[in-house]
Amino acid sequence: MSTFSLKLIAVVAMLIDHSGKILFSNNMNMRMIGRLAFPIYAFMLVEGFHKTRNPKKYLLRLLAFSLISEIPFDLALHDGILFYPDAQNVFFTLSIGLAMLIGLKQFRNSFYLSFVTVFAACAYAEFMHSDYSYRGILVILMFELCRDSALFRNLSVMAIFMKIAYWFNGYASIALIPISFYNGKKGPSWKYFFYSFYPLHLLILYLINKKLQGVF
Repeated sequence: MSTFSLKLIAVVAMLIDHSGKILFSNNMNMRMIGRLAFPIYAFMLVEGFHKTRNPKKYLLRLLAFSLISEIPFDLALHDGILFYPDAQNVFFTLSIGLAMLIGLKQFRNSFYLSFVTVFAACAYAEFMHSDYSYRGILVILMFELCRDSALFRNLSVMAIFMKIAYWFNGYASIALIPISFYNGKKGPSWKYFFYSFYPLHLLILYLINKKLQGVF
């Protein structure tokens, strides 16, 4: 499967997930399907890090969409609150993860500095209350460390989701199936569609929900 195919699976799963939460009273079956999205995004982040010519520009782009997405995220997922400080959108998690990867590359000859980089990334994700918190950072780390071994990659990611994540996040392990068919090819380049889809679909779901509630 190409990068395009995997990202398409991720956005469909994410749409089902958020529709289940926002429009269907937190429908758990739909939310379980949505668990497939984050592992794919984490995997693609690591692949993107290794293929980009400018990791810092990549990081700035993620940070920009973190800020763009925060208000739609808070409105849609936290009862119409304009700013909800106790939860931050997944772009923040991916940004922290990418910053960690950049740091690990910079400090690859120092175990101590590498450990500090990972610890700091996990601690900051926890402090920020970013989506998936430190668990998301560990998933990104495992995709990086086990990039050359599909077996160890799958086992480590499954362990994170099934042992230290909330019970229904164990369904995220299913995402390892399409990830295992990744062929290293890019496919059609819809980069900004996939970036923009996150805040736009949240905003649209929020507006639909308010319409159904008769707010306007």
